[in-house]
Amino acid sequence: MNIDRRRILTAGAAVAAGLLGRPFAARAHEYAVGKIKIEHPWLRAPLEGETRAQLYMLVVNSADRPDRLIGVKSADFRSVQFHIAPHLVAREDAIYLPPLSRVTMAPGGSHVELVDISKMNPVGWAAEMTLVFEKAGEVTIDAAVEAPDAMHAHDAEAMERWRTRGEASSGRSEHGGDDTKERRDDERAPESE
Repeated sequence: MNIDRRRILTAGAAVAAGLLGRPFAARAHEYAVGKIKIEHPWLRAPLEGETRAQLYMLVVNSADRPDRLIGVKSADFRSVQFHIAPHLVAREDAIYLPPLSRVTMAPGGSHVELVDISKMNPVGWAAEMTLVFEKAGEVTIDAAVEAPDAMHAHDAEAMERWRTRGEASSGRSEHGGDDTKERRDDERAPESE
């Protein structure tokens, strides 16, 4: 009986360690601050030589008052620009979030442009940044880094095109093999200290 209990505890610990050892997969989809919820943040990696990337996500404002996304902070880029789709209130300094609304930032629509990127994690990893809301406050997120031609988060076709073209060279491991898939599923980018 004691051996069975030990096996069960060992198996449970292994499962828990596996779940905790995958912070990107477990945490990267939803974040909240106040009455604001951020779902599936992701960004398009810049092409070689480019210094801009586009940040996309769904922002849910469940408050009965408006809020605004007024900033995005990270040591990995200098500034941001807010690109507003024609059907939204045009503001260059923020993205407006009406009360009780869902605002989708997606390719071809509103998004946040990260400007003068100094460091970008490889495609398949995550990039940490802090979103700043005028009323709700700040929340740190991990945005999935997708291929430069991705049209949505977890765009497997874009990832395959990226790998096929050989442009995922930054995803090569120290031993020379391409383990980008394993890192996407099991690891996240090292944290800057």
